[in-house]
Amino acid sequence: MTVLSDLDAPSSQPVARQHRQATWVLIASLAVVAAAPFWQMRWGVIPDTSWLITLCERMLAGDRLYVDLIETNPPFSVWLYMPAVYVANRIGVAPEHVVHAYSYGLCVFGLWFAGFIAHRARFVENPVLYRLVPVFLALLVLFPGNSFSERENQGIALLLPLLVLMAWRAGDDRPSEPQWWLAALAGLSGSVMVLVKPYYAVMILAPALYVAWRRRSIRPLFAIEYWVIGIACVVYLAAVLRLYPEFMRDIYPALADTYMRYKQYTLVLASYGGTYLVSICLFLLLCRGRALSPLVVVLAIASFAGFVPLVYQAKGWAYHAYPAVALILAAIVCRLAERSLAPNAARSDMVQKILLAAVVAVNWLPFQYTQKPEADFVAGIRAVTDHPGVGLIGSGIESGHPLARMIGGRWISAYCSDWLGGFAAAFAQQEREAGDMAEAARLDALERNFLDAKIRELNTARPELMIVQKADVSWVSHVMARDDFASFMSNYRLLAEDETVRVYLRNGSGKVASSD
Repeated sequence: MTVLSDLDAPSSQPVARQHRQATWVLIASLAVVAAAPFWQMRWGVIPDTSWLITLCERMLAGDRLYVDLIETNPPFSVWLYMPAVYVANRIGVAPEHVVHAYSYGLCVFGLWFAGFIAHRARFVENPVLYRLVPVFLALLVLFPGNSFSERENQGIALLLPLLVLMAWRAGDDRPSEPQWWLAALAGLSGSVMVLVKPYYAVMILAPALYVAWRRRSIRPLFAIEYWVIGIACVVYLAAVLRLYPEFMRDIYPALADTYMRYKQYTLVLASYGGTYLVSICLFLLLCRGRALSPLVVVLAIASFAGFVPLVYQAKGWAYHAYPAVALILAAIVCRLAERSLAPNAARSDMVQKILLAAVVAVNWLPFQYTQKPEADFVAGIRAVTDHPGVGLIGSGIESGHPLARMIGGRWISAYCSDWLGGFAAAFAQQEREAGDMAEAARLDALERNFLDAKIRELNTARPELMIVQKADVSWVSHVMARDDFASFMSNYRLLAEDETVRVYLRNGSGKVASSD
């Protein structure tokens, strides 16, 4: 595994000892990669990834994005997964397996490329960083938990080379400058983070400003890697406007009216503010003594900048926190590597490792929760149905995904859930309470149009199964208050339920009915 060979092993060590160390690093890294699929079975394919797989499959079958399929994100989120889904379809393997392998591959590539750049930069701490490669790998493939394979997980892996390149440029004692092709490739790799979501650009801008300050010049701000990122963004914007005019014309206004208005600042700060503060405290504690290396500073600044999109999005989902959390932990690990070079480092080494383990454990808490349906629940549904059409009443994406794919179902809706109608109804009520009747009426019309289209869709597809989200009581009651939905659901009977959803089977369908 060549990811391990590009950081400098200590040149002063005997050759045999270097070989033993390289072997240990290789074995530990392979163990991390080998353990990851088994570890990830706890979460399976997470809701967002499952939905994006469905989007890719339906697009490959001829459906049009933002016309036949409605996605809340610009198309790069779909394009990012399309190669894996395409390959899976070509070789006849379940897309879930290929997408996970693809995610592991991106993580390994990002770490290898970052290590390659660090090797070229000849950082003083490279010998210690070399031994810590398995730790960095674990931050990418084990730590994410319920955020593994998310766009943010893949984006951070591909951003690492660019951050290491920035640290190289910020160094006072650079033995050389990055070659143009290396900088261009690092910029192209890092651009993925911005293409995933534009506001992650702050994670590149903030450390770039640090590099300019460190060099006492604005010239680093015009380095080739930033030109590559800028060109990638311009080309991407042009492609979106040309290929998918519906996104800016139709989808984005609806998002601005509904999904993007949904903010939970208190939840975000309560869920992540305290644990992130603990990380910062440890980082500041470790900042004492030996001067910070540019690599540590760049990672820390990128992490602090990554907390801004978390608060801005204000949804409270763990994968939004992953960039900030992963990078601050990486900065702490790099700082520990740097401090280990000090003459008296051995005395505090064990205490520092214990503190790091405690901080990692605390930060991992939000990433532990799983939304994967229980195996018995899935098996019970599969025993009764055979590739059923699946519909949903509920605004949570996790209610239908990955359940629909786990039962071998066909997702019949253009939407991943009822997010548009659910948010429109909630904000309409909010506007009524605030006395803005005109805005309430506009949102009511948006919600009504959504439900009118939804009932037409259901009557046309007549799915064998209907999933109803149990926690979304207000929206489900609102939908079922309409006579057309009540009449439609009268043809279904309860088949199974778990803690989150009820699954209804259409009368006269299912394996038993088909055999009669």
